[in-house]
Amino acid sequence: MMKYPLQTLGCRSLLAVLLFLSSLPMLQARIGESREAIERRLFASGGIVYRDDATEANRRRGMPYEKYLTFLPSSWDVRIYFKTADGSRPQSSNMDPRRMSPGWDMHVIYMRGQSKIEVYKRSTGITEYEMNALLAAHADGSYWNKVDPKDKETKSMPSAFGFDMVRQDGTVRAKKLGGDSVMVFDAELDAQLAELNDASLQSAAPASVNGF
Repeated sequence: MMKYPLQTLGCRSLLAVLLFLSSLPMLQARIGESREAIERRLFASGGIVYRDDATEANRRRGMPYEKYLTFLPSSWDVRIYFKTADGSRPQSSNMDPRRMSPGWDMHVIYMRGQSKIEVYKRSTGITEYEMNALLAAHADGSYWNKVDPKDKETKSMPSAFGFDMVRQDGTVRAKKLGGDSVMVFDAELDAQLAELNDASLQSAAPASVNGF
């Protein structure tokens, strides 16, 4: 496994990460953090939560977590936040329900009031420095291992979402979603969702082929 990302950075890259990280604290959530703490920090920096149903439905379309929401316990909630890149407060009149405004969308799935799944989406694509800074913020004093999703050991671990990074303590996983998004999620929940989905597919199989 390869340690990622801080161990591979040169001095110039590390400085860029630290500078970017200093501008991010109000955007970041952390797995296991309370909704109150996340929103207090985010709203203080000019962030907002989407409240329009059409806008939220558009932002959620195609997200990897959508198909697994039915497996979550009753006490779950999805909230999607928006923050401009420069920290200025967005005007609701300038928000287009159909397309993302310049800045960041942050999807957070809460269970019992705590963050369990997060997706960061950048309107212009996430740079290498931004990716490193986001992962550093979620390292919680540890570091990340970059893994090969096709590796035999990785494939043997139950995972609903798949992952290409895992925190050293094994409790948090992460996955790049194209060039503009990264997903960070609780490893235990990820494994549970994979097993629940597999059980659902097994139970549905006899009925689906009945009559052939």
